[in-house]
Amino acid sequence: MTYHSYSKDAEELALTIYNDGFGVVKEKRKVNLTGEETEIQYLDVAQLIETDSILVEGLNILELNYDYDLVSKSKLLEKYIDQNVFLYDKEKNERKEYRLLSVASGIVLENTKTKEIILDPKEELILPKLPGELIVKPALIWKIKPSKNDQINVSYLTKGMEWESNYVVELKEKTFNLSGWVNIQNNAGTTFANVKVKLIAGDVNRVEDGDVIGLEDHVLYAQVDYSEKPSFEEQSFADYHMYTLQHKTTLKNNQSKQINFIQVEEIPYKRYYSFNHYNDKAEIKIEFENKQAQKLGLPLPKGKVKVYQEDIKDGSLEFIGEDRIDHTPKNETVELYLGDAFDIVCEGNEIDSYKDEKGIRTVEWEYTIKNNKEEQALMKITHDIYDRNWTMKDTSHEYKKETSNKIVFWVEVAADTVEEVTFEYEVDERIYITKS
Repeated sequence: MTYHSYSKDAEELALTIYNDGFGVVKEKRKVNLTGEETEIQYLDVAQLIETDSILVEGLNILELNYDYDLVSKSKLLEKYIDQNVFLYDKEKNERKEYRLLSVASGIVLENTKTKEIILDPKEELILPKLPGELIVKPALIWKIKPSKNDQINVSYLTKGMEWESNYVVELKEKTFNLSGWVNIQNNAGTTFANVKVKLIAGDVNRVEDGDVIGLEDHVLYAQVDYSEKPSFEEQSFADYHMYTLQHKTTLKNNQSKQINFIQVEEIPYKRYYSFNHYNDKAEIKIEFENKQAQKLGLPLPKGKVKVYQEDIKDGSLEFIGEDRIDHTPKNETVELYLGDAFDIVCEGNEIDSYKDEKGIRTVEWEYTIKNNKEEQALMKITHDIYDRNWTMKDTSHEYKKETSNKIVFWVEVAADTVEEVTFEYEVDERIYITKS
């Protein structure tokens, strides 16, 4: 005896979605097993289910199959081979019964009364009701030991699930407003109705090599009420971060859904222009601290950040650039590259390089910054020194040694002026031989 279990029988449905193109489905369904059933058709599962990941509680399963028959003309005809079908003659309004012999290279029928053979009939072919063994939805077929039960719990992994964060920044003079949206994509092959949703942020290792679903760039731009609480509650979980949606939702198959998860006002930031001698133009950068003191201090999932700035003449928001951030823990610095500056011209050149008789090589560099803007510009000049045993000899501006081979100058350049940053360092190229 076969028992059919459908998604409408679900008492509880939960879904945990990961960044890397998969999700975990957890479902509790009510059943009415009388002890006579030897097979269960567990219907309405994801089409992209990973069958080696299935966990079942409440059943003693002897054998498991995953079946999914696409309903097509050829599939249906194959199911009726050696069974009786009908031909309908519209002109005579007659229906005659035939036995279907073959569909391999055309339709071959046998008249059940005269035993005459008909090849590729022109009349309308009518099939009896859909065969019971034809499964038109993805289903798990379980051979079970007979038992009485009223509930089964099923969990499994499925591909075709993906989520990504998208951020929208409203840039003001000294602060910005931030709203974050979760973009959830369901291509798993089924609809998850009235489901509890959790999102895992982090890079979870998978053994298989699978294609990751690419999210379409659907980003919701909407005015946000910053007084409202976010829709997701965040918590640490097993070296990752988990975001739990505070209400149930429905994820339709092949649907992209946007849900707001963060909204913060008046976050302080620093705006500057970055240049090194490998660049052709000065890059526009904004930087902020992901700290509680700066009104953040939240783990930020990876995603795209779109930045807008208000036109003070008419109050409209204009798009000024975008960048992508990686998973960013709290207390870390976030840097966004928005584009290349139009009115700031920079150039970096090695002015001189010479070696004295002692084997000390001297290198001179000059960076020229032309600020054609009508306002002061903060510049970050980054210079890489790949020589070993170098020592700074002279410099026109203060610098910071970030690493053993990287120095950084922060320079305020007044409006409509030219600023030159020069420095000179020595490299000891003498060879020392130590006697043992």
